Amino acid sequence: MRTLFLSLLLAHTLDAQPQGLTIVAPAAPGGGWDQLARTMARVLEGERIASAVQVENIPGAAGTVGLARFVSGRRGDPGALLVTGLVMVGGVVQNKSPVTLRETTPIARLVGEYEAIAVPASSPFRSLSDLIAELRRSPGSIAWGGGSAGGTDQILVDLLAQASGIDPARTNYVAFAGGGEARTALLGAQVQAGVSGLGEFAELARAGSVRILAVSSAARISGWDVPTLRESGIDVVLANWRGVVAPPGLTAVQRDRLESAVRTMQASPAWRAELERRGWDPLPLGGEAFGRFAESEMRRVQQLVARKQGGTTPVRTTRPSPLLIAGVLAVTLLLGLRGRTTRVARVRPAALAWIATGIGLNILLSEWLGFVAGAALLFGCTAFAFGERRRLRVLAVSLVFSVVVFVVFRGALSVALPTGRLWQVRAG
Repeated sequence: MRTLFLSLLLAHTLDAQPQGLTIVAPAAPGGGWDQLARTMARVLEGERIASAVQVENIPGAAGTVGLARFVSGRRGDPGALLVTGLVMVGGVVQNKSPVTLRETTPIARLVGEYEAIAVPASSPFRSLSDLIAELRRSPGSIAWGGGSAGGTDQILVDLLAQASGIDPARTNYVAFAGGGEARTALLGAQVQAGVSGLGEFAELARAGSVRILAVSSAARISGWDVPTLRESGIDVVLANWRGVVAPPGLTAVQRDRLESAVRTMQASPAWRAELERRGWDPLPLGGEAFGRFAESEMRRVQQLVARKQGGTTPVRTTRPSPLLIAGVLAVTLLLGLRGRTTRVARVRPAALAWIATGIGLNILLSEWLGFVAGAALLFGCTAFAFGERRRLRVLAVSLVFSVVVFVVFRGALSVALPTGRLWQVRAG
């Protein structure tokens, strides 16, 4: 009986730990994802949380190649984890990957690194406010040096531009293959500003070679007398976070075991020592909460890319065009203004002229004055065509209604309605 009990206890203990765990790093050896995967492997084995942990590298396309292979090849496998992060979210959106993090099982967000904006020591920009003022004056005059296109560095530049009232499409971002090249370009004043993880600039800042203007954290980082973006008037917080997901098709029990193993790893002294040694900020977030966070990051990047692509030119999309939106809502507005009849007015040449004028003004002016002005004129002319005589009231209501439509469709639904080149030029 005792032998049977011990056998059952041993079987339960072994079953409670991931056996033969593979951690997939969707990048070449040596990078951040690979370092995280190998650090996890050492701690998981060293703390006897898991056994036979191996790391597999699948590089390509900002992690989307590894993501696609992981989802298709590891479905239902309780012994596999994939390292992911904000760079992969950007890669999914930029590369229009058919496979996204929604197809995976969220396990945990682990660590992160906040971004820093730095300039050469000889730069005339003494603060982020100075840099933003020049960006608004002439967006193209500021060359931002950072990592690969679509990565965390460029995402931060785009968010910063957007928060400053600048069309992100007008920024001058210079992508470099590695952090070393970006730092060399910054030191040589080949770019006016550099964007990277704070750790990338730490040694140069302490040597007095560069000046760090701001960091992208929510609060100041201990040991650094550097303001946050928010302190500098830019309401942006961004971390180059990294975490792990499991394949799709796991049972609730299998998912819980992986989450438990990762939580145990995060609570271990060995893990905390690795964070300290590598300068990683702990950003623990597990399970469903991590899944919701990853989804919010996906939406943020999708909206940013949509606005960037649709800043001054229409985006080809299956959503309704701005002109169609304006036409449908013009009729709605008209009925609301008249409020007393559904009788269709007799078609007269003057009515057709008003409608044609409204459409023409919408087409001609939307690009330069934006959707709000173009749609307001279309609404007003349509109302005039139906015999509405209170023209000042019509134009005022049309303007307010156009603003509401713009906010709803561009902000909440991410429909790329034009903002107008004239306002962008003035903002620049």
